[in-house]
Amino acid sequence: MLVALAVPKLCPYKTIVKTIIACILIIGLALYSYRVEVPSVEPNIVSQTTVPLLLNSGEVQTKKAEFSIILWFENGDIPHGILAKRPTPDWIWTSNELQTGSGKVAITISGHQQIDKNEESNLYKWYTTMTQELAKTGGLIYIDERVDQAMDISAYLSKTNALPTQWTLIGNMLSIAAYQNNLLTSVLAGQDRINIQLLSRGKNTEGRTVLAIPALLKEF
Repeated sequence: MLVALAVPKLCPYKTIVKTIIACILIIGLALYSYRVEVPSVEPNIVSQTTVPLLLNSGEVQTKKAEFSIILWFENGDIPHGILAKRPTPDWIWTSNELQTGSGKVAITISGHQQIDKNEESNLYKWYTTMTQELAKTGGLIYIDERVDQAMDISAYLSKTNALPTQWTLIGNMLSIAAYQNNLLTSVLAGQDRINIQLLSRGKNTEGRTVLAIPALLKEF
């Protein structure tokens, strides 16, 4: 009788235990698969992340842009060979001396040109290479791109995964400063570190837009 009574009590208990173990195994396998699959996707997203400039952003319709580059050397020394490394074969450099707030004399080398989409892509490749090279010598590169069209700044910043830190609205002009993780240089704007600034004025698409990396140096 004792055995007969024990059997019906043990069978449901074993069944429940086996069911719980099976559920734990299924959940564990599901979580493991998720953990394995997610990292395999994320590196591809990061490696494909780019910071398109205005013409290649898909946010403007104009075919041409005014593109300016300023090389800034705070200590007044220009590294050997820099002037020979032109962004485009026909690029012309001009140099200036500037008095800084700390009393030093900085040297700037600048140039500008009208460009199309293909030239913009090549200039951005040059910029990323030169940024790393100048970082070793204490130099900075500022780029300034302007188009004759107003633009949805928020859409551009969202597309490039840039985090807005400061903004100003004056009349029909909007200025937003932001930080983008893939850009190699940055500057301090008050308490905030930024490396991209966009200003746009006008209505609908009628107007003008400037993209500055890491910050705007020229008047807009």
